[in-house]
Amino acid sequence: MSNKDTADKKRLFFALWLDDKTVQHIKQNILKYFLPCQGHMVPENNWHITLAYFGASDMNIQDCLEEKAEKVISQPFELNLSKCGFWPRPRVAWLGVKEIPAVLKELMHDLQQNIQPCGFNVETRAYQPHVTLVRKAKHQTAVSEVDPITCKVTQFCLVESKTYPEGAQYTVLKRWDL
Repeated sequence: MSNKDTADKKRLFFALWLDDKTVQHIKQNILKYFLPCQGHMVPENNWHITLAYFGASDMNIQDCLEEKAEKVISQPFELNLSKCGFWPRPRVAWLGVKEIPAVLKELMHDLQQNIQPCGFNVETRAYQPHVTLVRKAKHQTAVSEVDPITCKVTQFCLVESKTYPEGAQYTVLKRWDL
């Protein structure tokens, strides 16, 4: 692959973006439990819940992803974020859900099935919806659970990820209402 081919590629993923109310609640009431992790705090403008990670994509693939996402039909729903977790292998600490709502499972499944013709490989690991709050964490969170934060989900989006020396930067390219 030439440098031009690499330069024309974008790293894309589909996600649920957190609303301002949820972000403020996490900042004011939850982040303190993640400080003992001693890692790099993820900037709040990057907080999201991934639905499907696609990876390197050119404009044709992006067009395909956007076209297939138009066909996804779902209803708005609420997520209760209350579970604090730590994955030692990627060294991330996260805030997620204890129970995945059926509507979220259906949304993720429908989206992944729809984007398969674009070259998407369906994830085989169990889905754990979460918001990564700390990267390169050295320790687990101070607690395993917090009082539930209700997050209203009314849309999903296609996001571009760019990596810089100071960390990743995410840009929402397109949104779809539920």
